[in-house]
Amino acid sequence: METVVTSVQDGWMLSAVLTQAAPDMPLWAIREAIRHRDVRVDGERTAQDVRVYAGQEIRAFFPKRALNAAKTLPAPRVVYEDEHILLIDKPQGIPAQNEDRPLEGDSALTRSIAYLQSAGEKTDCVRLCHRLDVQTGGLLLLTKDEAAYESAVQAFSERTFQKFYTCRVKGCPAQREAVMRAYLRKDAEISRVAVTDYPARGALEIVTAYRVLEAGEQSRLEVELVTGRTHQIRAHLAHIGHPILGDDKYGDRLLNRRLGLRRQQLWATRLVFQAEGALSYLNGRVFETGCPF
Repeated sequence: METVVTSVQDGWMLSAVLTQAAPDMPLWAIREAIRHRDVRVDGERTAQDVRVYAGQEIRAFFPKRALNAAKTLPAPRVVYEDEHILLIDKPQGIPAQNEDRPLEGDSALTRSIAYLQSAGEKTDCVRLCHRLDVQTGGLLLLTKDEAAYESAVQAFSERTFQKFYTCRVKGCPAQREAVMRAYLRKDAEISRVAVTDYPARGALEIVTAYRVLEAGEQSRLEVELVTGRTHQIRAHLAHIGHPILGDDKYGDRLLNRRLGLRRQQLWATRLVFQAEGALSYLNGRVFETGCPF
């Protein structure tokens, strides 16, 4: 596989670029290729997950068993399904959908489509209703028809669905329960956001609620995502001094290494339905899933 680091990927870790360039390749295969010096950056072999920069050329050779395994997408773990919706538990390490080629590669969307097709269902109208970050696992809602999609999108935009997450963070907030308000500005060029306590040009208001479930040096929180901005939970908690464990982008990288955490400790664990139109029959239903930490 060959790829060139884009301006958006400038400064990313090599493994992150490979994950995006080969979305149907399992993470173990990417790590193994790097460890075995089967990846070249500008013609030079590397055995480490280094930072790469815009314009650099990457060539990777993946294990044959990984290439064979990548041809068959695993079925999603279904939390709930009926004739209108499919609610799955998305694993960490795969995108909700691939941005450039949504119907290709390994993603929550392609796994769900393959699962529905194997059951003999039509998938022309299957669509994602919201997103989760690649390294965030948990409840992800897809719809099977246009009416259900419009109902879900309206509910998310009007914030009538309640979305709850479980996470582990550095330290413990002084207040055991709070509704936090701040402002978030997105920099698409570096795929990063910044949070401030005051309005700024290009910034949008964010509202994040939390309550402490277990207090300690590494605390466990339940977070309600009231507004749904890019990286909101990760950036907002980091802003108050309690970053999510395992998150290198906004968190404490040294602590993550000391604890041996390579993936962020954030999971979408509960979704409460409240919608109009085609999905109103589910109003009041609460769907939950566990998290692995």
